Amino acid sequence: MIGRRCSGIDRHAFVAATALVALFACGGDTARKARVDVAAGPAKSANCNRGDTTAAYLAYREYIKTTLPTPQRFLTAAGTDSAAPEDGFRAMQDTGPSYFYGGDSVARRKIREKLASVGPYASLLMVHRGTTAAVTGDTVTVRLGGHYIGGDLEGKTAMSKRFVIVCTGAAWKVASVSDESAT
Repeated sequence: MIGRRCSGIDRHAFVAATALVALFACGGDTARKARVDVAAGPAKSANCNRGDTTAAYLAYREYIKTTLPTPQRFLTAAGTDSAAPEDGFRAMQDTGPSYFYGGDSVARRKIREKLASVGPYASLLMVHRGTTAAVTGDTVTVRLGGHYIGGDLEGKTAMSKRFVIVCTGAAWKVASVSDESAT
């Protein structure tokens, strides 16, 4: 029967009830805990699934905090193997204006013009150099580097760093930060 009621049951109530049944049938919170986070590796602890504390997010945030000169704007090389993962880009956005740095000369020229028109702020093109997860999933190593785009800092290389992020049972934490030679 087509209409507002179907066999005496309100259609909206039926849809809502169906959605609740589907949520619980699929595991609800359990399904969320089993989710695999690409930035952190394939087999991490279920207690370290919070999106705002993933290993990549923490590594990017720590890199930004410890890089000198302090960057005020952030870029990622879109469409390359050195592009920031989703959580890394979110850490950049949470810290300041963030942009995608295009792969061709026209796109790069446009973003450089945009950056110049906004002002002489330190703009760091962040380079994702790799992520390695331990087999146990409770330790992730993230390697980052970068160089400055535009202004007085044009071409200056930022120190490459290695971040070891561990799951301490309840959340991801930065265990160590070390400088490494640029590659």
